[in-house]
Amino acid sequence: MTASGVPQPSAIATQGKARQGKAAGTSLPYFLLMMFLVSTLNMADRQIIGIVAEPVKNEFGLSDTMLGLVGGTAFALVYPTLGLVIARIADRLNRRNILAACLALWSAMTMLCGVAPGFWFLAAARTGVAVGEAGYAPCTHSLIADSVSPARRATAFSVIVLGISAGGLVASIIGGLVAENYGWRAAFLALGAPGLVVSALTYFTLKEPPRLGAAAPPRSAANVFGALMKSPAFLLCVTGSAFHLMVSYGLAAFGIAYFVRAHEMSVSEAAVILGSAAAVAGAVGSVIGGAAGDFLAKRDRRWLAWWPALTVFAATFIGVPAFLTPGLIFALIGAVAAVFFGTLYQPASYALVQGIADPRERASAAALMIFIQNLAGLGLGPLLIGLISDALTPSFGVSALGIAIACVFLLNIPSAAAFYLSGRFWGRADA
Repeated sequence: MTASGVPQPSAIATQGKARQGKAAGTSLPYFLLMMFLVSTLNMADRQIIGIVAEPVKNEFGLSDTMLGLVGGTAFALVYPTLGLVIARIADRLNRRNILAACLALWSAMTMLCGVAPGFWFLAAARTGVAVGEAGYAPCTHSLIADSVSPARRATAFSVIVLGISAGGLVASIIGGLVAENYGWRAAFLALGAPGLVVSALTYFTLKEPPRLGAAAPPRSAANVFGALMKSPAFLLCVTGSAFHLMVSYGLAAFGIAYFVRAHEMSVSEAAVILGSAAAVAGAVGSVIGGAAGDFLAKRDRRWLAWWPALTVFAATFIGVPAFLTPGLIFALIGAVAAVFFGTLYQPASYALVQGIADPRERASAAALMIFIQNLAGLGLGPLLIGLISDALTPSFGVSALGIAIACVFLLNIPSAAAFYLSGRFWGRADA
């Protein structure tokens, strides 16, 4: 398909021959397992900074604004922009090799965070993690899109969303327990090391799938990105994702810290209880979300946008009261439920973007989506919560962080509106 959603003859012919059970010689279950593991490590290494935020803040004497900078903005300054560059390379060269190299880099830089002598070294190391992780989405999205038929694509994308939830679980349980018993530095080392092993497995055991529409000559970056940005369906979809990710990344950066401050939980208690429950909720949400997206899209493809609109809108009215209540149990249940509803949208939105994209430029489409999402979501979400919290702390004390998180949850409302309009602009599939 082109960026406007019109199928090209070459794409139709090759999509009709989509692999069933194989991904260029690699068994499809094993291929999806590796995508799951890569996604797990991607999120675990990204989220560990939020798990250990309180001990890092105490050791280095940081404000919440500085925590937001190192937890989000330092990452977002590099991650989305470099992702565009890596995507253009991935649309031409071996995606498996690029993914393996990027995984090795971000794992090594995660370990380097564990030896940081101060704030600026930690911020620089986190930027290094972002350099490696910039290649994650373009490569994994493109590999999946070229290995799975369109009818099953949202379900396949639920595998990497499931890995994201699993990464949150790993960061919460392993990171929380290691940080509690051996210090926050050891947590970075423990989570970074496995990535070097998975990087080797990716390189030596996966095969590169053939590209759909590969016979057509490649277009320039300006033409590719320009065509996508002229597609209202694409632009509104990623705008909706960007608003929602301001909520998600903000919650990932400060959720544990909130329960430590406002409900007097220990770091390990908050990480294991909240992190585990939220990870399970996110995993269940990703599976249900992928299946629901495929089911609804068979009736009308616009549901790949309307399903996300419904789910993120519902998450607003669960998340806001969860962070304003003084009751611990209600707060935990509400936070976990908000994560569940906030995860349902993701597989469908990924499938929508890959459906809009030209088959030759899937990595570029994924990277442009990540670029827009993360400049706002990752770059502004944690920072905005930190700024609001610091401003309200003199008046509200430990409750200020909860109020800040609740305020940011309201961004799910414009997110839902953008998703709804994306479906309206995309329209029904051609008969």
